[in-house]
Order: sequence, then C-alpha cells, then structure tokens
Amino acid sequence: MIHLYGVVDELEGLPPVAGVDAGRLERRRIEGLELVVSRSALEGRDVTQEAVLSHAHVVEELLARSGAVLPARFGSAFSDEQELADAVRTKAPALARGLNLVRGCVEFGLRVLARDGGAENAPAGLSGSDYMRTRLAEEKSRRRLAEELHEPLARLSRASTRFGGASSDLLQSAYLVPRQDVSAFGEHVRRLEVAHPDLTIVCTGPWPPYTFAANGEGGDA
Repeated sequence: MIHLYGVVDELEGLPPVAGVDAGRLERRRIEGLELVVSRSALEGRDVTQEAVLSHAHVVEELLARSGAVLPARFGSAFSDEQELADAVRTKAPALARGLNLVRGCVEFGLRVLARDGGAENAPAGLSGSDYMRTRLAEEKSRRRLAEELHEPLARLSRASTRFGGASSDLLQSAYLVPRQDVSAFGEHVRRLEVAHPDLTIVCTGPWPPYTFAANGEGGDA
C-alpha cells in the first residue's frame, strides 16, 4: 500500500523520521502537485495507535519544513502508483485550491464552556410559557456572546469554522491563522480569558490544518 501524508509546497527536504509501519518517506509529483508518501504493508483500514501517531508526527514535521501543507487524514492509502495518480488527477484543481488556502497558515482550535445554570436557577413557580420564554432569552444571550467571542478571532484568521459541539459548549470552532498573526491571535485569546473569568476557554494548537484541508476538498485525495 502507498500511504499518503499530504500535498506540500516549498518542502525544504524530507524529515528524517519513519512513516507508518516504519516506511521510508518518498516524494511524488503528479499534475504539478508534490506529495509525500511511504510504502506500508498496512491496509488503510488498519488503525493502530502507533500508525495514527506516526502519521501525525510526519505531518507535523512536514509543516515545519514547508511553505504549505495540505494534510491527508490517516487512512489515505492506495494499492499502487496508478490508483494514487488517478485519485490525484481527479482532484487536482481542488487540491491546488486547498494548498493555496492553507499556505503559510496553522490551525487553532477553540472550545468555550459556560456554567449553564439556567434550568436549575430558574425562579420557582414559573408557568410553562414563562419558563420557556426565560430559556429562549438565555439561549439568545448565549448565541450573542458566542458571536462576540468568535468574530474578533475570525478576523485574525484566513478562514474559520464553527461546530455544533456538546450542549454545554458555548463555542467550538477552528481557525486558520497566518503564521505572522499567531502572536496576535494568542494575545486576543488571553484577553478573552481575562475579560470572561466566568468562562472556561480552551485554545489548542498550532496544528496542521486538517479541518481546512477537508474544507478545501484536499484531505482525502
């Protein structure tokens, strides 16, 4: 099997690490796109912790050595060179667009949780309709606060997306941040933490832009 790690540009050199199943990293050029792959006896559906971690480590090393990395999700495997080439040719325009989207960027994740005591703290003796009005007002307030938290971070990003998340999440989102704006992004998150001590704000990253590779149609060549 040929295991795909991603599409890259301006790669300084292959990282000195082993790939999935201890495979040696190799470069391929198809339709003007440069790919990093390795050969493996594992099928794409063979999921082990070691294999997943190896894949993630290679992608992180590529991110450190490239101008752009459009990461493939773990399990992007092909039976031979022809199958790989056919898959890339089919998606070449989308892969090129995705590569340009993530160029020079990293991904940050954000999760914001609020203490949701609305149902428990509702005044006793409310009628059913009054209770529902109270809950609707609280939900509207939550949505407004989530927007206030999200929008400034989105403006510092090339792209952003919000997820449904758990019911306890006020906001769950991902941001594609240009490297030159990483410090400003982190500083704004810290200001949010100070301004909202009643919220639990968890920011993770920087990561390879897996979320936006999928949005750019390039995550599963």
